[in-house]
Amino acid sequence: MAEYVKRWDFSQELDETWEAISEKDFIIQGKSGALIIENFHNADAPVYLRPCSIYGDRFDINFAEFSKKSGIFTCGFLAGFEYINLRIDLEKRKLDVFTHEFHKNQPRFSTNLKAPKIKSITLIREQDQLPGLPYEGSRISILVNNTEIAKVRNIDFLPECLFMLGLKTKGRVAISGFEISGKKRPRPEYLETGIWQQSIKPTTEENVNGLIEGVKKAAEENVQLLVTPETSLTGLRISKELNDRKHIQFALLRFQKAVAKIKNAPYTLIGYPEWIPGKLVDGSTLDSVRINCHRFVRPDGTLGPMMAKVHSCEEGFWHGRNYNLQRVCGAEVAVGVCHDGHYQDVWGVGVMGGARVCLHPSAGGKLQGKIPEIINGMRTLGTSLDCFWVRVNAGGGSAIVYPCKNRKQSETILAVPEDLTEKNPAYPDYSYMGDLFAKARIRLWDATGCYPLRTLRSGSKYNVWKQLIPEIQEV
Repeated sequence: MAEYVKRWDFSQELDETWEAISEKDFIIQGKSGALIIENFHNADAPVYLRPCSIYGDRFDINFAEFSKKSGIFTCGFLAGFEYINLRIDLEKRKLDVFTHEFHKNQPRFSTNLKAPKIKSITLIREQDQLPGLPYEGSRISILVNNTEIAKVRNIDFLPECLFMLGLKTKGRVAISGFEISGKKRPRPEYLETGIWQQSIKPTTEENVNGLIEGVKKAAEENVQLLVTPETSLTGLRISKELNDRKHIQFALLRFQKAVAKIKNAPYTLIGYPEWIPGKLVDGSTLDSVRINCHRFVRPDGTLGPMMAKVHSCEEGFWHGRNYNLQRVCGAEVAVGVCHDGHYQDVWGVGVMGGARVCLHPSAGGKLQGKIPEIINGMRTLGTSLDCFWVRVNAGGGSAIVYPCKNRKQSETILAVPEDLTEKNPAYPDYSYMGDLFAKARIRLWDATGCYPLRTLRSGSKYNVWKQLIPEIQEV
């Protein structure tokens, strides 16, 4: 029995899985228990679905019997610019399968259908071998009216993807039922995500007090994962007390105890100076080495696994060098800190390993400029990775950003603190407003990580990249 099953009979409004939006040359609408697609132009009329499709998924499409079908119906799988596309000429009853594999003959499969009437189409995508390559690919099974027509094998296609359907030419179809069934999804559909933009305060005690207030605010807003700035426990500053490990550990313990007492506390990412044995650091001549440590504090106050800023640029801190990949609240996250922003591999390798959320705590100085320009500069933060991007900077410029705009999600900025809105007294100029909170409910299944995943699957270089991917640490 399938672990995941989702059905739509189109008697109710479509949920967030669907991007079914009409445009000037075509109409897509739910009507009388059917999804109607009517295309008035010889161009694509597409519908996209984001179900976090994985190997083993079965897609069943049932056509409404009351409605005449015309045009070229298309459906299949999509990941970035890669595709497995089934096309059926509904009048000539000709079926073709095209893929993005331009190093192979296209179409990959072609046949004339014998059935006088097409009542249903089923596509099943499973894992398959790719002869001559060190990674797996896909094979698809095609059923028409519940009868298998063909299998197309050895398709060099990514493991996670979207699904699409629609018309490629003038025509009309009515779909009475649509079902997806398969294995359990690799991550939850939604994650309540918060950012706490905390200023750098003059003492460790004041910084800890600020963090406690941030956690309380997030708990009130039912946030599951809260991201705070770089080295937020102590503040990124120059002070003798920040070279005193006992002082820092005392402050950490105080924060842990406070979190444990807060009802509905989130998993909170914080940072502070830490010392690790020199023998763990390549080339070290010291007994202990100071790093810029970051880790999650769990809702019960206990600590998650240690991470470190990969490429340090501050006096007195050395590089962590290891990529940071953890699973928190069931969601994989890649973590880089401030200066790490110059090195896209810090997050890209994590995305190869399963991350669909990139966390970027910073303490990169005071923000300046025009607010609209600042917002525009953040809109594509996650686009090159096809992942959600969560930036929190102590001096302003924090945001939760959607992977890449589409017709359903035209605005990629999901949340910013009030200092990046018209509530800023200096608007349109930016002016710092102190400690601020923002949150967004992110739909994890909208991110596929397609671009780093294709970098990973680049022929024989796969084995090189794979060695760089760290094991996921459970928080």
